[in-house]
Amino acid sequence: MTDRIEFKGGTTSSLRQEYVERLKYKKYVDFPGMIDIWYENYGYGLLNDNYEPVTTIEDDATARNFVGYADGVGALNFVAQAFGDLRDKFIEKINNSTLDFPPYMQGLIPKAGMVSFDNIYANWLSYCSIKYSSFLQNDVNIRSYSTFLDSMKMHLRKNLKTFPITKSGFCLSSRNDIRTTGLAIDLTDLEPAIDTYKGEIVQSLNFRCFIEEAANFGFYIDKNVPWRLLANLDSKVMRLYIRGLETDSGDKDFDKHFNEQMEKDPKHNSYSTMGILGSIYRTKTHLDDLFHLQDFMIKIYNQIVLNVPYYTKMEYRSHDNSYQKINVFRTGVDFLNTEQWLELLVMVRLLELDSHSELRYTEIVEKSKNVYRSYGLRPALSIIGTEMAKIIKLQFANDEKQVIMPNEAGQQRTNRNANTTRVIPTPNSLRPPRGGSNSRY
Repeated sequence: MTDRIEFKGGTTSSLRQEYVERLKYKKYVDFPGMIDIWYENYGYGLLNDNYEPVTTIEDDATARNFVGYADGVGALNFVAQAFGDLRDKFIEKINNSTLDFPPYMQGLIPKAGMVSFDNIYANWLSYCSIKYSSFLQNDVNIRSYSTFLDSMKMHLRKNLKTFPITKSGFCLSSRNDIRTTGLAIDLTDLEPAIDTYKGEIVQSLNFRCFIEEAANFGFYIDKNVPWRLLANLDSKVMRLYIRGLETDSGDKDFDKHFNEQMEKDPKHNSYSTMGILGSIYRTKTHLDDLFHLQDFMIKIYNQIVLNVPYYTKMEYRSHDNSYQKINVFRTGVDFLNTEQWLELLVMVRLLELDSHSELRYTEIVEKSKNVYRSYGLRPALSIIGTEMAKIIKLQFANDEKQVIMPNEAGQQRTNRNANTTRVIPTPNSLRPPRGGSNSRY
């Protein structure tokens, strides 16, 4: 950018003007070292190489706070180490030159870092339980747990795209927070919806220097939140950080230094950064989906029974040939057997992915039941996870670009599902972006 551009997204008074301003930011803000996780690399941080949704294990052994300058903020340990080194190096450059901190990032003090996925998900489930209960509590057809399930399935079909309830569904929805990955660090607490601040930041010479230095330490800059650092797990230096190897090459050629360091860890030399993340830092969400679904469904029914313990029906009285209103108390929970729960789980996951068809449902249900009968529950859940990952992969591959505005050549985007603010790109590769996977689902 040679001339200073004013970005007004988030401050306009009309939808048309807002749309044009957002498009302007998307078009003109594009520097090497940036990553767009809203419109292109939306899969960052939340999928493994097999397209399975993953979450970060919340453990003091794998996370670390920025002690001494942002004690209450942290990230995964290797990300925190990389940021600490970046911060020291950039401050050293400022002290020895006319360079300064980028706007609003004085001191490079982290304002936000890793947050708890479990807490965010729990809060979401509490909200959804109220939402679904409100749909159902006055339903006169609910007389027992069995009739509750019939009514609940009807509402799930209508609402799961907007209100996902499984861990996998929530993980890949716009309701999740990229900071749950432990790979993101925010250096201000500005409002991401206001492009005015972003424009001031990205057009600063100091910011351009900061992007270059961040790349040297294995970080992307989030294009749509330019005060946010995201770990670049493909970078060689970040591959050294995650292994705890020496990252400073001194006067030596860095590629030569990298190869020498990797030879010091022959046991894990063949592991990709994603492989190490998967084995130490992450867990697959599909292994927990059934248990969260069971708890959610039973909680909803019990809440309905608590709030409206009985329903009213008309009963015929033969002795005087009349009808009388009577109150009938709803029965307790009739627990489903495991195979019935598997059926329900498959239905829910397909609806969350907006990919339900009777044929696909029947095939996956039969496959999971057969595995359950032969090998047990955990392998059955793994089969369901694998089948859903195939669907996610197909959705990555099959979505095509659509024109945003007829009079704006080259500006394109794709469809989005109802429950998300993120957009699917046309994939140049069938591999999720490194960092794992924010999402369309």
